[in-house]
Amino acid sequence: MAMEVEPGAPIEGVWSPARSGPATSPPGRNTPALSGPVARYFVAVFLSAYGDWLTTVALVVVLFQLTHSPAGPAGYILVRVAPRALGPWLGGSLADRLSPRRIMIVTAAVQAIFTALLITSNRAGSLWAIYTAVGIAQFAGALSRPSQGSMLPRLVSDVALPRANAVYWLFFSTSIFAGPAIGAVLLTRAGPNLLFAIDAATFALSAGLVATLPRGAAGQSLGEVTGSSPPGTLAGLRLALRDPVIRGVAAANFASGLAVTVTQALLVVTAHERYGGDAAVGYLYTAVGVGATLGGIIALRAIPARHWVKAAIFLVVVVELVSLAGFSAVSGLAAAFALLAISSLAGSSFDIWGGTEVQRLAPSGFMGRFNSVIWLSQYSGMLVGALWALGTSSLMHWDRAIEIACAAMLVVASGALLIGGSAPSIPAQEEP
Repeated sequence: MAMEVEPGAPIEGVWSPARSGPATSPPGRNTPALSGPVARYFVAVFLSAYGDWLTTVALVVVLFQLTHSPAGPAGYILVRVAPRALGPWLGGSLADRLSPRRIMIVTAAVQAIFTALLITSNRAGSLWAIYTAVGIAQFAGALSRPSQGSMLPRLVSDVALPRANAVYWLFFSTSIFAGPAIGAVLLTRAGPNLLFAIDAATFALSAGLVATLPRGAAGQSLGEVTGSSPPGTLAGLRLALRDPVIRGVAAANFASGLAVTVTQALLVVTAHERYGGDAAVGYLYTAVGVGATLGGIIALRAIPARHWVKAAIFLVVVVELVSLAGFSAVSGLAAAFALLAISSLAGSSFDIWGGTEVQRLAPSGFMGRFNSVIWLSQYSGMLVGALWALGTSSLMHWDRAIEIACAAMLVVASGALLIGGSAPSIPAQEEP
C-alpha cells in the first residue's frame, strides 16, 4: 500500500488536527484493570477469537479432504484474507464517523450467522458455499478491526495503553495456543460441524457483550470536534502514512502478514508430509500460540522507549522472518515447534509496540483510520501471501515457497524500517 507523500508535506483541503488521540481517555486508569467495561470488552473480543481458531482448524482439514490437494486449503486462505484487505478501508472511516460500539455489534452478528451456515455447507459438500460463507464472515470481521482498536484507547488512559494492548494480545495469543489444540481434539472426536457451531455461538455472545459497553466515550467524532464533515478515508490514510514510524509499522505488518499466510496456507501439507497426519496441524498452531503468549507476557514488562520503537520493530521482524524460513527447512517436530514459537513471539512483540504507537499518534477524530493502516497493511500482505501459496502450489515444493516469501519480505521490511525520516509537524486546530 504505497502512498507517494513526502513527510511533512501538507495535504491540500485536509484539516490537520492536534495529536490528542487517547489523551481524552478516562483519567486515573494507570493499569488496564480487568473490571467493568474493560473486562467486557476483552471477553467479547477473545470469545470470538477462540471460536475463530476452531473454525480455522476445521476448515483447512475439511477442504483438504474435499479437494485432495494443497489448492483446497490455499484457496480457503485466499477467500479468508481477500475480503479482509477491503474491510479496514471502510471500517476505519465508519469507526470515526459512527460508533465503534455499533460497528462491533453488527459485524459480530453477521459473523455468527454466516459461520453457522458453514454447517449446512459442509453437510452438502459444497466447496463454493463454504468459500462464500467464509468470505462474507471475514469481511465483517475485517470491518470491525479498526473499531476494536478505537475502543480500547477510550476505555483506558494513555499511560495504561501499552499494557492494555499487551493484555489484548496476550489474551488473543492464548486463543492461538488453546483454540487449535482444542480444535484438534474435537475434530477427531466430533467432526467439524461442532467446531462451526461453537464459533457461531461465540460471535453471538460477543455481540451481546459489546452491546453492554457504554454508548458514550471520552473521544468525540471528528464532526463533533470541528462542526463539519470529517475528511475522507483516503485523506486519513495519507495523514497516517506521513509519519515514518507508522510507515515502518505498516511495512512490518505487510511483511509479516505475507510470510505468515504462506506458512499457514501450507501448514496442513507440512503436517501431512512430515508429521504423520492432518491432525498435527492443530499442534503446530499450538506452537504459534505458545510463542505469542510468551511475547505478550514479555511485552507487559518490556516496553521500548518511543524513540526506539522503530528499531525494536525492525529487530523482531527479522527474527520472525528468519524463524519462519528455518521452520520450512527442519524435519524434526521439536525444532519445528520451537521455530514457530520464536517466530510468533517476535511477531506479537511488534504487534503490541506498533499498535500502541499508532494509537498514540492518532489525532482526535482519526483513531479509526489510523488503526486501519495496521489492518490494511497486514491483510494486504495476507492477500498477496495467499495468492503466492495458491499460485506456487503446483510449481514448487511448499518449503521453497515459504523460504522465497520470507527472503522477499525481509528485503521489503528492511527497506522501509531502515529508511529515516522525521515525523511530520501537524499544526494544532483550535476547537470551536
